[in-house]
Amino acid sequence: MHNGQLEGATVHLPVFLGRYPEEPIDSALLGFYHSLLQALADPTFRDGRWRLCERSGWPGDDRYLNLVAWCWEGDTRWLIVVNLSDDAAAGMVRTPWAELRGRQWQLTDPTQNIAFQRSGDDLVNGLFVELDAWQWHLFRIDPLHV
Repeated sequence: MHNGQLEGATVHLPVFLGRYPEEPIDSALLGFYHSLLQALADPTFRDGRWRLCERSGWPGDDRYLNLVAWCWEGDTRWLIVVNLSDDAAAGMVRTPWAELRGRQWQLTDPTQNIAFQRSGDDLVNGLFVELDAWQWHLFRIDPLHV
């Protein structure tokens, strides 16, 4: 991280200079970094267990190959899915948590202010994910108390 990165600064100060040029603050980027760093402060990312998630597609549709997916389990559960391509990607992502079956779950992405309710069966059998180019989901998975 460089000085001013959180505010959207793009100029990297050469070591031999002693001052920075004026740059406008990128409020959207600042908000993103704030939400990302707040989410990553969860102890699960330090003390929890990391696991790769399986993903698959449909016959003749290999867009799922552009998705990477992993999860963290500790005091909380997190599912991260990223599209690493210039094109939209879609596929089924399976978490390794069989104990989620039979219940409803809230998936909340604090970096994008979105939330979905999904069944645990979907999370284990295959959650449909479709992401535009270079997009992501950073989902905290919490039980719904119905």
